Amino acid sequence: MFLTRLEIENFKGIQSRQTIEIRPLTMLFGPNSAGKSTVLQALHYLREILERGNIDPDLTISGGSIDLGGFSTLVNRRKLDQTISIKVTVDLSDEINEFNFSSIQKYFPLNFDFTDNELDFIGLPVRYIIGDREKSNFDTLIKETAVSVNVKWSEEYEAPIVECLEVELNGESVASIVSRPPDEMCAEITKFNFAHPLLQPVEPYVEDVKHSSDYSSQNLVSPLLNELIFFKHTVTDKAFFYTSTRNLRIGVKKGKGWTLPDLDRELQLLDIAIGTDAILEVKERLNIGFQEYLARVKDLHCLLSEIVLSPVRLTRDYLSQLTYIGPLREVPTRNFKPQVTPDESRWATGISAWDKLYRSGRLVHQVNEWMSDEKRLRTKCKLERTEFKKIFVSSELDRLLESGDDGINFAEVQDLYINLATHTELKVRDLQTDLLLAPSDVGIGISQMIPIVVGAINVQGGVLAIEQPELHVHPSIQVGMGDLFIFATQNYANLLTGHGTTLIIETHSEHIILRVLRRIRETKENELPSYVKEFSAENLSVIFVEMGKNGVEFSQLRVDEEGDFIDQWPQGFFEERIEELF
Repeated sequence: MFLTRLEIENFKGIQSRQTIEIRPLTMLFGPNSAGKSTVLQALHYLREILERGNIDPDLTISGGSIDLGGFSTLVNRRKLDQTISIKVTVDLSDEINEFNFSSIQKYFPLNFDFTDNELDFIGLPVRYIIGDREKSNFDTLIKETAVSVNVKWSEEYEAPIVECLEVELNGESVASIVSRPPDEMCAEITKFNFAHPLLQPVEPYVEDVKHSSDYSSQNLVSPLLNELIFFKHTVTDKAFFYTSTRNLRIGVKKGKGWTLPDLDRELQLLDIAIGTDAILEVKERLNIGFQEYLARVKDLHCLLSEIVLSPVRLTRDYLSQLTYIGPLREVPTRNFKPQVTPDESRWATGISAWDKLYRSGRLVHQVNEWMSDEKRLRTKCKLERTEFKKIFVSSELDRLLESGDDGINFAEVQDLYINLATHTELKVRDLQTDLLLAPSDVGIGISQMIPIVVGAINVQGGVLAIEQPELHVHPSIQVGMGDLFIFATQNYANLLTGHGTTLIIETHSEHIILRVLRRIRETKENELPSYVKEFSAENLSVIFVEMGKNGVEFSQLRVDEEGDFIDQWPQGFFEERIEELF
């Protein structure tokens, strides 16, 4: 499961819709203040909306002290009549194989039902529910989801609201959820794609269904959907659903402005209110009892919730794994105490890396493998955990030791010593001078780099976003970061799929990209050093960001299998070296 595309419109400096292709290693280059950080802030904003229903945020869950300033600051040119649109696409294809699909099965349980049992109200084998009845054939399962959120300003609420939530499966639209007037406290499912390939009947069963006594020869629409929701449809031999002129109203959470349906509940269709005359008429037409009717309504809620809401749930949970490391990393003080309570916002300043190092000797060892290895980062230093006990002045142990009494009870002293708390500190060993130093006494480049190394090693899955990893770091170490980032993309790679963490790196470093290009070339020519993992051009996305006439623009610079750029860099970038040399 990994992020593959981000589309942004009317957000901060971005005006016209921009598409950013995301790969396991995505690197954003461009001049200062060109809009590189906007990409990361868009992900922060979308996470706030989906996870907390917060559509007017200042501080965010993972952004630390970053202040987004709310909708009025985020909307392009601060024009409140514009609509912010953010869309993310998540690829699930690596999760779909006969050995591994449990991670997304919880979102789409019906989609993985390979039995002959259909939901009661459907009565028709459709691809969405049973695939092709072969576990080895996964062509008709869900391989990609996309969610788009549109936010606009409401004059009535004097606050932003979610205007529309759009969902796609396998690259085709499924439906939209559109806000209704505030006094109605509901939203509508609109533009439902009844012709979606996943909702078509399995081919061998079409003829059987057409001649079934439960269905009219004029259509293949489920009786409940046909009668209860009064869908209007177009005759077709292969369509489970096809077209509709009627929208479905659903209940939404009450609050200041419309945000989203409750993602942790099934959709509640307000059009199916129990006890209305329409319901009695439907029951008579279907010739079913009240309990059977309730069961069919429950099944309908279940199916629509899975098709419409599960992609949103999946996107929300995926973005909840976003780890953000900002451009200025904090150095722990001399009396630093690691925070025990989890707080992911501490990653933004890098201080969370020290929290984890204090608690894990194994992580310290892994970091040292990268820090001190001459073939990797070559920092000529390593971390050391020092443990000690404190004897407080005026304590019983201190009194006994100070007394000088020849008749001191050694067993008593030993018991007091054993009961003293053990404290841990992290020091940095300078391998050239063999001095043991506090982190605050080491060069700023080392302290700035350690959170990057910890993040690359520790973050497992999801997105790791880093701003300016090269800050205060020597070029010889920057090239090693290229190897570190390649490692991070595969660090938590599923043994069956090969996909791990997605890295989005905002940088100015020519050295990092040169090392990555070299590894692509060496992979192609089978000349990789034994300590480096293979890396191909298809796993790299290089994006150049610049300010155009209509706001921030993004250009993808393609790389071939030889590690060479197919597209030329925009004029003036990385040309300073040539100008100085010649």
